[in-house]
Amino acid sequence: MDELMEYYTSLIEHVKASSDVEGRLIEFEFLNYILDLLSDAGEFDDYTIVEDGRDSAGRWLVDGYSYDTSNFSLALFVTVLTSDETPLTFAKRDIEPSLNRLIKFIDIALNEPLLSASFEPTSSCYQVAQFIKDKWGEVSNIRLILVSNRPAADRMKEIKISDIEGRPCTVSRWDLKRIYNLESSRNEREEMVIDLKDAPLPCLVAHEAEGEKSILAVMSGNQLVSLYGQWGARLLEQNVRSFLQHRGKVNKGIRSTILRDSTHFFAYNNGLTTTAQDVTIEYTERGPMIVGLKNLQVVNGGQTTASIYSAYVKDKADLSNISVQMKLTVLSEEASSELVPKISRFANSQNKVSDADLFSNHSYHVRLEEFSRRIWTPVRAGQNAQTHWFYERARGQYLDAQAYLTPAKKRHFQLLNPRAQLLTKTDVAKIMNSWDCLPHEVSKGAQKNFAKFAEQVDAQWEKDDLFYNEAYFRQLITRAWIFRTFEKVVMKEPWYCGYRANIVTYAIARLSEEVCACSLEWNNDVLWRAQIIPEAILKELLSLGEKINGILLADDRPVGNPSEYAKRAMFWDKVKRLSCDIKDIGNLLISKEEAKEQFDESKAVQKTDDGIHAQERVLKTDKRVWSEIVSCLHDDDAATHNLIGILKIANHPTKLPSEKQSVVLAKLLDKYADRLTL
Repeated sequence: MDELMEYYTSLIEHVKASSDVEGRLIEFEFLNYILDLLSDAGEFDDYTIVEDGRDSAGRWLVDGYSYDTSNFSLALFVTVLTSDETPLTFAKRDIEPSLNRLIKFIDIALNEPLLSASFEPTSSCYQVAQFIKDKWGEVSNIRLILVSNRPAADRMKEIKISDIEGRPCTVSRWDLKRIYNLESSRNEREEMVIDLKDAPLPCLVAHEAEGEKSILAVMSGNQLVSLYGQWGARLLEQNVRSFLQHRGKVNKGIRSTILRDSTHFFAYNNGLTTTAQDVTIEYTERGPMIVGLKNLQVVNGGQTTASIYSAYVKDKADLSNISVQMKLTVLSEEASSELVPKISRFANSQNKVSDADLFSNHSYHVRLEEFSRRIWTPVRAGQNAQTHWFYERARGQYLDAQAYLTPAKKRHFQLLNPRAQLLTKTDVAKIMNSWDCLPHEVSKGAQKNFAKFAEQVDAQWEKDDLFYNEAYFRQLITRAWIFRTFEKVVMKEPWYCGYRANIVTYAIARLSEEVCACSLEWNNDVLWRAQIIPEAILKELLSLGEKINGILLADDRPVGNPSEYAKRAMFWDKVKRLSCDIKDIGNLLISKEEAKEQFDESKAVQKTDDGIHAQERVLKTDKRVWSEIVSCLHDDDAATHNLIGILKIANHPTKLPSEKQSVVLAKLLDKYADRLTL
C-alpha cells in the first residue's frame, strides 16, 4: 500500500506541475498522461481530449473519445480526479453520476435534430457529437472508460450497463491500482484474460513438450467476432500489420467467400495460427473443452479475423456457416518472447511479414537505452544540474529503477531523471516522424505511427546501423525538447481551441520541410548546447500553428471531423502550401555538407564503440560456441576461408580478435542464435 501511495503522490505532483506550466486544467493534464499510457499499452490507438466537454449545468459531459476503425468500437472517456493528500476509495455510487452524464451526451448526439441547439458549433464537443452521429451506422460497440487517480473499493463489482440504441455498451474502469500495476509492470500490455465458460471450444491436444503445448480447435465465426469485438487489435499485437480494408486480393477473396459461398469457407481458408501463455481445459462427456485463455495472440490470420468482423459489421453477413480452424501453441512466459516471433515469421504466408513487424526486440531500442543512461544533457534554464532523458525500452523501467531506493536516493534519481524527460518507444516515433515530415502518419495514432516508424528504422538499420549514433541521439533529444516545449506554449494562444496533437505535429513538420527545401539542416550541436529553446523557433511554430488551426477548423473542410481530416495526406498537401519564414532562424541552420561532416564524425565514433562492445561480447562467449557456428556455416554452404580464419582466432585460447573481426563474430552470433545449443 505504501508503494501505491508513493505512486499517487508522485503522479499528482507531476500532473500539477505540468498543469501549472501549460495553463491546462489538472483534470485534462491527468487524462492526457493516462491516455498516453493506455495508448502505448494498446488499449486504443488514436484519441482526442475534449477540453470543453462539460456542461455548466451538469447535464452532460465528455472528456475525450477514440474510434477504432479495425473493429468499429467507439470509446468515450470521463475523468474522476482528486488532489487530496490521501485519496479515498470509490464505489459504484461515486461514479454513476459521471457515467450517466456521459450517456446523456451520446443521447443528445444521436437524437437532437439540431446539434447547435445544445453545443456551440465552433466547440470541440460539437465536433465529437457530429462525429458520433455520422459514424453511428457502422459503430459496433461502445466502451465507456472511466479514468481516476482514486483506488476502487476492493468489493466493487463490474459495472453492467444496458445497450445504447441497439449497440452493446461496456464500462472499463482505470483506477489508481490498475494504472499503477500497468505502469510498474515490465509487460508491454495488461494481461488479456478470456473467459470461454459460456461457449467452450472443443479441442484436441496434439503435442506436448517442455514449456510448449500444441492444441487444435475449431472456432465459429460468431465466437471470433465476439472476441475481436471485445479485444480488437490487441488480439493481433504479434501480427502488427494493419488491416488492409479489403484492398488486398486476400481480403477481397475472404469477404467474397463469406458473402457468396459461406458453406465452403472452412475448406478454402487456411485458418488461424495462435499462441497463448496459458489455457484452461475441462474434460467433459463431449471431450476436452477450452474454457479459458490468457494472452491469446493471432500470429497468422489477422486478415481472416478482421475480414470476418468487417463482413459481420458492415455487410451484416450471416456467420452461421462460418467456422475457422485454429492451431493454438501454449507457451510458458519464458519461451514466449523467443518463440512467438519465429512462429509469426514461419507461419505467415498469405501476406508478407517483414522483420519490422517484429520490431519490439530490435537492437535500435537497446542502443537508444544505452545512450539515454550514459549521455548527460547540458544544464538548461530551470535546472540546477545535468540530467538524463530516460528512454524506457521496456514498460516499467522508470518506476522499477526507483523501486528499492531510499526516499533520499529516489529524490536524487528523479532530479537526474525528471519524469518530464521520460521517453517511450511511441514518444520517439511521434517526435521523429513529425520532424521527418510525416504528420499525417503521426495523426493516425500511436500504434499505426509506430508501425510506420519501425518499418523505416528497420530498413535503415539493415542498410547502415551506424546511422544510429550519439549524434542521432542528441538530435532526438533536441527535437523532443522543442516538441514538448511547443506543446506547452501552444495551449496559451488565444486562437487555440483544441486539437493540440494535430497542430503540433503539422507545425513542426512544415518548419522542418521548409528547412529541407532550402537545402539546409539544423545545427544540432548549437541546439544541443542551448540553455533555452530559441525564441525564433517558437515564434515561427506558433505562426504556423495558427494557420494550421484555421485550415483544420475551416467550414469548407472536405472531412467533417478535424482529427479525421488530419489523418489524410491531402491535409498535409494543403499545409505544405502555407508560407513559412526561416530567415530569423538562419543562425541555427547549416549547409547539408557541414551537417554530413558532423554526422560522419559521430558514425566513426559509433563504429569504434561497436568494435569495443563486440570484443567484450566475444571474450564472454564460451569457446565451444564457435565450433557450433563452424558447423552451421558448413551446413549452409557459407564456410568461406575468411570466416573460418576469424573463427579459429576466436577459438584460440590466447589470441584476441581485432575490433573489426569481433564485429563479424558478433553478427554470426546473432545470425545463428536460434541454432546454438550452448
